[in-house]
This record gives sequence, C-alpha cells and structure tokens, in this order.
Amino acid sequence: MPIEYELRAGALVWIKNPFTGAISYIVDLRDKSFAFTLGAHSLSPPPPSQSDRERMARALAVCPFCPGNESKAPSEIIRVPPGEIPHWPGDPACPWTIRVFNNLFPRIPAELTGGQNESYVVVEDSRHFLPDARGPSELLFTGAIGEQQFVRLMEVNAQVVERSLSNPAVQSVVVRKNQGPESGASQPHIHQQIIGSPVNLPVLEVELRLLRSEPRLWDDLIGLMDQLGLTIDSGPEVVSYASPIGIFPRSYDVVMPHHRGLLHQLDPAGLSAFARAMHRILRFIGPIPLDYEIHQAAGMPLHAHINVRRFPYSNVAGTLNLPQGIFDSVGALRRTLNQD
Repeated sequence: MPIEYELRAGALVWIKNPFTGAISYIVDLRDKSFAFTLGAHSLSPPPPSQSDRERMARALAVCPFCPGNESKAPSEIIRVPPGEIPHWPGDPACPWTIRVFNNLFPRIPAELTGGQNESYVVVEDSRHFLPDARGPSELLFTGAIGEQQFVRLMEVNAQVVERSLSNPAVQSVVVRKNQGPESGASQPHIHQQIIGSPVNLPVLEVELRLLRSEPRLWDDLIGLMDQLGLTIDSGPEVVSYASPIGIFPRSYDVVMPHHRGLLHQLDPAGLSAFARAMHRILRFIGPIPLDYEIHQAAGMPLHAHINVRRFPYSNVAGTLNLPQGIFDSVGALRRTLNQD
C-alpha cells in the first residue's frame, strides 16, 4: 500500500498517516490567533520579586527530584556524577547530574510484570531552574542541557531498557518524555519515564503490524520527506525530518533506518548519532511544551516521535490542520544546525 498524499503545483496539499489513518491538510493559518491557547507565553515576564524568590526556594526544598531530597524518591538505581559529563555547567560539588529510580506510581501494575515495578523515572539534570532564572516558571528544559549530557542521558536510558528487558515478564519498553504541564508532566523538574510492558504497547503494535505488511514503509516515508523538502538531517546512520503525519501540527521524527532493534543494542557511535539528532531538534524547540517517545522493537527501525504541543486542539474528527509554515521552520532549523 503506497503512502497516500496529493501534490498540487509541487506543493503538498494533504497526506494520510499510514499508521492511524488521520489526514493532515496543509492550510494557511497566518490570520488565526492562538493567543488564547498560548496563554501568557508571549508576554514579557514581570521583574522578579521577593515573593518569586521565596517560591523558588520552596520549590527546591520540596521537589523530590532535587539534590538533598533523595529520600523523597524511591531507592536509587543509577547515578551519574558530574565528572562523567565534560563541561557540565552546574555546581561541581553536586553529588550527581543524572539519577534513575522506580516510579512511585507505576504506569503498569507490578502484578503484570512478574511482581516487579517496571516503571522508571530518569532525572535528566540535578538543576531545577535555568541558571539565570528570575521566577519559578523559568525551569530548566531538555533543549538547554548540553549535547554531551544528552548523549550520556541516552546511554543511561539504554541501561534501563536492558535492565527492564532482563525481566522475563517484560516484552516491550518505551522511553517517554513530557515537557511542561500542557504535555502532562506531573513534576516541573526535567525528567523522563521508561516503561516496561508485558505486551507490545498499542502504538508499537500498530507500527509493527503495518510494517509486517509493508516492509519498505519507513524507507518510503524517508524518501517522501526528502522529496517534500522536510528532511532536517540525513547521515549514514540517522535521518530526521519534520513530520506531516505527526499527532500535532509541529511534529518531528528521528529514525535509524538500518538499525532494526532496540536502544541498548546500538553501538556507542550509533547511540551517539541518534542522541545528537534528537538533541538538535529539542534545542531548536526550546522550552515549549512537548513530548517524545522512543519506539523500539525487534525488526522495526529504532525511531523517536517528537511532538510540540503548542496547538492542542488541531485534531478534529481524524484530521489535522498543518500550517504551511512547517516548511519555513525546517529551513530555519537547518540554518541553525549549519551555524553549529
């Protein structure tokens, strides 16, 4: 089954998501105001006050993911000290930069995974706020951590994936990130979740089922994205592109077409390439609410879906309005990468 889409005068008019059946229509949204859904994101912050400083101090005191509050979280599984991350800009006296522990609230009941809690929290950085934060809303975000740290974070993720899969009751593992309350993040301190499941999680099952009937699907998708001018980064190991079939109007995919396996099965060079491609997009997006998932299974290309949740009500009756500006944003992202 070929990918269904239509071009007119060389421009994409619509495209159908082969996995979900949702149709994206390319429309001009320049005159549509999103001020209500964006809230006060575009407003200049007020000058800092004593109240702001007090609220920031309270946040650091009660946050279970902050240094000094380790007892507020379950027992530690992995700790990465500052010395393992070159040029880490935080306090060198801090005892850790990355920590892993079981989620206090398992996503999947432990009874279904052999009596073991296979939901993990990975705290991405010990810092709660940006270095020059003026108020409690100026939180550290994933795109603000260094590239080397993000590579180390992905190495830790691979360790946890391998750990979870060592449990015979676990058949599938997904890495999930929520940034910002609009994306469902329950804690403001930057973190991600890793979830082991006794069966293939539903979205993976959909992707695998289609891949079994269309083994060249990912190759065809990558070729089409290149034809449409949506490719961001293309190397021998990893390809990234702005996805017109994502679940939100601003979505990106990072794909390793030749690695049909799991995260922990990558060699160090491949893992680094995958992490760096993801980090470049996250850095470009910045602090905007987003989520990403890393999907992995035997026989399926390892890939990550990154979704910017800036326009939360665009999906209507199985259709998605995709702004024409997506093509401009790809050009801006490429220019940013070329300046590195």
